[in-house]
Amino acid sequence: MSTTIHNRPVLSKLGALVAKREVFAASKPNRGGLSRMLQTWKARRAVAAELYTMSDRDLNDIGVARSEIPAILRTVR
Repeated sequence: MSTTIHNRPVLSKLGALVAKREVFAASKPNRGGLSRMLQTWKARRAVAAELYTMSDRDLNDIGVARSEIPAILRTVR
């Protein structure tokens, strides 16, 4: 039996959030701290909402337990 991740937008949002942080940190370290914090917070909330709506089976397919979601979100800045 094969399993498929049906919720690709979650993975792309999470990847985009991490990639955006890396590009931002490398290119413009002194740009609008409060604005950047707000954008990061909104993006984290969107990713968290997507992850929490996924079923346990879908989360297991991507190697994440429901109890790990807050820890994952804290590591992404």
